[in-house]
Amino acid sequence: MRVSPLNLKILAYTLDVEGHSSVNVLQRCGLESLDDLEEDGDWLPVELFDRMMAYAVEETGDPGFALVAGKSLALMRYGHMVPLVISSPSLRQALTDVQRFAQLVLPSSELQLVETAKGTRIDVHPVVTQGLSGRFRTEFAVMSAVQMLRFAGGDWRDIHRVDFPYAAPHALQSRYAACFGEQTFFLQGECGVSFDARLLDKPLPSHDPLAYVAARTRAESALAAMQNRSDTAERVRQWLLDAFPRQPSMADTAKHLGMTERTLRRHLALLNTSHIEVAQDCQRLMAERLLAEGVLSIKQVADELGFASVSTFHRAFRRWTGATPSTWRAERLAPQR
Repeated sequence: MRVSPLNLKILAYTLDVEGHSSVNVLQRCGLESLDDLEEDGDWLPVELFDRMMAYAVEETGDPGFALVAGKSLALMRYGHMVPLVISSPSLRQALTDVQRFAQLVLPSSELQLVETAKGTRIDVHPVVTQGLSGRFRTEFAVMSAVQMLRFAGGDWRDIHRVDFPYAAPHALQSRYAACFGEQTFFLQGECGVSFDARLLDKPLPSHDPLAYVAARTRAESALAAMQNRSDTAERVRQWLLDAFPRQPSMADTAKHLGMTERTLRRHLALLNTSHIEVAQDCQRLMAERLLAEGVLSIKQVADELGFASVSTFHRAFRRWTGATPSTWRAERLAPQR
């Protein structure tokens, strides 16, 4: 799983805005400075974000730093999301937009509106759930949900309960009560905030029709551009298959698609893949086709695919399919016989 560099950049901004230094945290993550985090750059492994959140808590010495980060002014830098929420006509529309456009920075939205006969709730699904960083991200996401309810004019009477999946952090009991109210429950099966449904369609005082249309148009354009990149992997795959048995380099592929290597790498990274992974997938597809035809020997198939030896091909094919080339071929040719 990967996340946009913007998530790491916002966390670094938050550290600085709240009176801490982001330098140590960034360097512990292997990053020299904020310049290493390009907002439109390649998405990064979620494990790096995981480590950065844990390092941030350690750097601040505050086990409840997420309660501060979840309402920090640094969040105003969150790209397309903030203008949308601020200018939205209602909380319902704001939550709908958050769910739709969250994929600009995350694999999926961490906040999901759920309306049932039992009540109205914002379910929280943090991108990281385990360890110190898991609790940080959970607190951060829940705080974000509560802030949206307050922004919609809600007070403690409108928040019916807040559920957390982990045990109560007793050292933070008073801070939890101040942030989430007295109806806070722990060791619950689900994480989320239940609230008065009347808040959903209550007009937001900051609604600006023109600003909202402009913000949504920009967000839709960014989302369309991102989704169009999904064609990139298929175009790369088709190019590599058509070029077989030649195996084009990434430079060859980028030139064929009319883009730079850096742009191609970024587009594929947003799809959680790479040129090498697509090339290996094409090798697998061609290996299966050649084996299924039953004309070439295993060694000839290995040679056609560019493997240095039959044993190397065996290991790769077993990794792809869980079976050896000979076993795979026998299972598929047996019905024909």
